[in-house]
Formats: sequence, structure tokens, C-alpha cells
Amino acid sequence: MTSIYKFLIFSFILLISCEKDDICIEGSDNTKKITIGFLDNETKNPKGISLESVRGIDNDSILEKLAGNNIKLPLRVNKDKTTYIMKFNSIEDTLEINHFSIHKYLNRSCGFISNFLIKSSTEISKNSGWIKEVSIENDSIFNEEKTNIYIHF
Repeated sequence: MTSIYKFLIFSFILLISCEKDDICIEGSDNTKKITIGFLDNETKNPKGISLESVRGIDNDSILEKLAGNNIKLPLRVNKDKTTYIMKFNSIEDTLEINHFSIHKYLNRSCGFISNFLIKSSTEISKNSGWIKEVSIENDSIFNEEKTNIYIHF
């Protein structure tokens, strides 16, 4: 009889020890990406672009055939610099994004998310020069709604 009581008490303890946040709900907050817009260098108006590829340095990510007025790219949460090689019309330029990471604890099952602040030292390394200028529009990345950086080409 005592073993039944022990089993019931143990089962009760297991049930009450589970927390609501033990499940990370799909669609909950996650680490935000930087939004990069493209502007015509002469008119300063938004202009669509068709990139052949975007390759991250020090990681294995290669994105091919990106098109539109803006793109969203992930930033490195464990470093203060993220570098991409962007290829347009067979010409490659290197975009170096310097940033601060701000980590926020969500809960036990979802873990941490990261938001970012872009440093003004963000720059391009021109190989052949399809990128004419980089301007920072919104230095905080807390949502993906606003454009953070404009590339003038």
C-alpha cells in the first residue's frame, strides 16, 4: 500500500514541476536579421537589385539569386563583426557589418534571442566597386520591419 502512495506522490510532483514555458511556441520571438535596402547612387531612390550570390565569411552560408528592394541577412551572435561577400554582375564587394549583440533570455525552452546595434564603423571593402556607399538608416535591430542599412549602387 505504501508503494502506491509513493507512486502517487511522485506522479503529483512530476506534474506540478512542469512549467508553461517548457514548450517553445512556433512564431515566438527569435533573433532578428539585418534588413539591407538598395538605392540608386545617383537619384537616391529605392532600386531593385538581382544579386548573383551572398556568401558569409567564416561560415558555410551561401545565398544565391537574391532579388528585390531589400534583403534580410543574419548577423553573428558570438562575434562583433559579420562579413558578407556580395556578387552583382560578376563583381564581388565585401560588406563588413560591425555590431553589438544584446542577448535576452526568453524562457527555459526557447533560450536566448539576440538583438543588435550597428556600429558606425560598418564599411565596404571594394574589390572592383559595384557598391558605391553604405549608409546606416536605423542602427538598432529589434524588428525586421525597418531598413537598417542602405547600399548605394
